[in-house]
Amino acid sequence: MLQSEINALKRACLYSLPANKLGYCGPPESWRQFEQFLSDPTEKNAATAKSLLKEFCALYPYLELIASANNLLPFDPEVVEAYWLGNSLLENVQYFELQETLLSFQRSGLPRSIAEEKAAELPDGILPHHSFHVLYVNFISPKVKPIVSNLSNCLVQWATVQGTAKNRVKVKGIGLFLESNELKLRERAKVVQNPLGLGLNGNNLVSVHWDTAVECISAEQARNLRKYTEQTLAAIQA
Repeated sequence: MLQSEINALKRACLYSLPANKLGYCGPPESWRQFEQFLSDPTEKNAATAKSLLKEFCALYPYLELIASANNLLPFDPEVVEAYWLGNSLLENVQYFELQETLLSFQRSGLPRSIAEEKAAELPDGILPHHSFHVLYVNFISPKVKPIVSNLSNCLVQWATVQGTAKNRVKVKGIGLFLESNELKLRERAKVVQNPLGLGLNGNNLVSVHWDTAVECISAEQARNLRKYTEQTLAAIQA
């Protein structure tokens, strides 16, 4: 297995781990294997992580979709980045291809009536970024209620580190709010977990998923994350 694929698997595990640990997404207890792989990235552990990630119904179909549209493999680093953070690969996915992916979620438990309705009413200009799944599809699993606080926590958020203490980090990030019957993003200071012990300093940019600091991101990655999240929000409320 190439090092580039191992790095892509690491990122996919980092973002998938918090929701799985809460019991919301993927095969139960997958997070234990992910933690083992992240701490000991051997080819054997990588193969186990890859096999489990393929069973995440709110992840792998999108990786396949983005990869196919760009003549790449699902665990290409740019494909994984496109889904979780956003990049130009998203722009190459055709409208009808995203509709087909929506319809395929029936196999994972999304009721046929909802899948067909969402495919038929798919907004123009929307792309297969993680924010699309959160804000438009919502949750396939009945374990998670589609309330605003859960949608906000499930969004991958950009944030600036303001302080650290043990395994917690104070950040200035964003949150999703319902205002005048419209969903809006607003700056929000909060404390998030740092279970993987990221070495963080003040003003570091980090991504946050389910109140967990996932990784340090570049200014460009933060801009892309903001761009595609805001683009999704605008499209579904147009």
